Amino acid sequence: MKIKYITFIILLFGFILQGCDLDRYPADNILYRYSYKNMQDAKEWDNGIYSTLRGKFGGGYILPQEVQADMLNAHAAFGNLYSDFHGWTIKADNEVIQEIYHSYYSALNDVNVVITQLPQLEVKTNDQTTKNHYLGNAYFARAFYYFNLAMRWGMVYNEKTADKDLGIILVTQPATIDKPKRATNSQTYKQILSDLHKADSLLSDVPVKAGNSEISADAVKALRARVYLYMGKMLPAFNEAKELIDKNTYPLIPPYESKPGSKINPREDAFAQMWFYDNGTEQIWQPFVDKENEIPTTTPLYGADLSTTTYWDEKQPSDDITNYNKPPYVPTREVINDLFNSETDHRALTLFEYVYTTVNDKEDRTPLFVISKFKGNPNYATLTSKHWGGYVPNGNQAPKPFRIAEQYLIASEAAYNLGDIPNAEKYLNLLRLSRGVAVTNATGEQLYQEIKKERSRELAYEGFRLWDLRRWKQGFSKRSFQGAKDYYKVPAKFYAPGFDVNIKPDNYMFIWPFPLNETQINNNIINNPGWEDK
Repeated sequence: MKIKYITFIILLFGFILQGCDLDRYPADNILYRYSYKNMQDAKEWDNGIYSTLRGKFGGGYILPQEVQADMLNAHAAFGNLYSDFHGWTIKADNEVIQEIYHSYYSALNDVNVVITQLPQLEVKTNDQTTKNHYLGNAYFARAFYYFNLAMRWGMVYNEKTADKDLGIILVTQPATIDKPKRATNSQTYKQILSDLHKADSLLSDVPVKAGNSEISADAVKALRARVYLYMGKMLPAFNEAKELIDKNTYPLIPPYESKPGSKINPREDAFAQMWFYDNGTEQIWQPFVDKENEIPTTTPLYGADLSTTTYWDEKQPSDDITNYNKPPYVPTREVINDLFNSETDHRALTLFEYVYTTVNDKEDRTPLFVISKFKGNPNYATLTSKHWGGYVPNGNQAPKPFRIAEQYLIASEAAYNLGDIPNAEKYLNLLRLSRGVAVTNATGEQLYQEIKKERSRELAYEGFRLWDLRRWKQGFSKRSFQGAKDYYKVPAKFYAPGFDVNIKPDNYMFIWPFPLNETQINNNIINNPGWEDK
């Protein structure tokens, strides 16, 4: 992960200021005064906004919270990747915490340059629309960054106590040398929604279509529905989601019935086309990616093991196509056997693959399921192979930060919490049918459990799970090793030891600590409950 340390930038900027005439050059103009001489400059800044956003949807931006949750187990060869999160032994000086935090604020700095400087650029009448779009993109990006910071470092939103509960540090000027206090949750979410409102207006005339690589008002609406859901504001969450669904611009994959034990043809299967080839109708916004220059942050959960595969190729007949994978984390038994227990769930055929794995000894192997959701687009692969579908997966694929399926889940959960059971059932079952899962007639609490399970299936490993457990006030203790009676069992030696946990719903580590290097510099930061002396 390429990280810019904003704290260092701020300190350096502070020394620069000491030698400047502040009356002549306002602080926010010293570095950026000449950033916008013309529309070409504005275009380059907008390209930077897109490039930075594209890098915030994978890798370290989703894996730490996913391995901290209950749907992954560490492979014995995981190399201690995010081990503090997996074992719930996080400390304030954790380097990952520091890198993610500073990365978001570095991105915010660039966004704030656009928001403060672009409006001052005088343009021709025929450039005004483009200028508005650039500014709308910046407001959208700022709202997205603030929301993601709030998910990690802000206290859980509670309408009754939002005026007192601490949120995040709101920075709206570039390269500030201030040492601000944390805003309240009320102020934090007011800022997020304000930025989304401005983005909505500025992007209202951007054409909308499935798989759009441009940020549109629909992407704004999708983010706003998500924000409202995590705020617990169910009525506006439902309304935003329903409006996107009712437009029918992003239809669900048609109902599909798979057969137990069947294999998919990615070139013919709609769900595989969406994930493996970046094609489909469900993507509200899908950032542009190419093979060389526009590469996203990848999520290394597939772990194609070329070394071991080559070793066995040399020992076995040339027509053997056994795949060997060595990912840092693998799905738990609860995921494979319970969550995806429907034999006709279309998603399972795309999201998981049954392969062999090893640790150090290439001769000592065992079969298990790995996550193939993020294996990568074959068109962006750099190596071919007779294995893994004809290429060596490298994880390079277009991010899918906003899909219509999430909106069905938001509509269903929000409707349930509003007491609107018919709509809760309606949107849940429409999604289930699309995925090859039978409709449910569950009622009451059982219906709510089905809604939560469906959300866990559909959004598996996309970075939501920890935050969902937190808002559902749901702890966990099970992370069982994979295995099924009379089928297969993965021996314990293929898993990293020492990660048994028993997490209560009120565990303070559901909210991360502010980085130690940040609190040492800014003593105005009050850390989250439980982290005060750590």
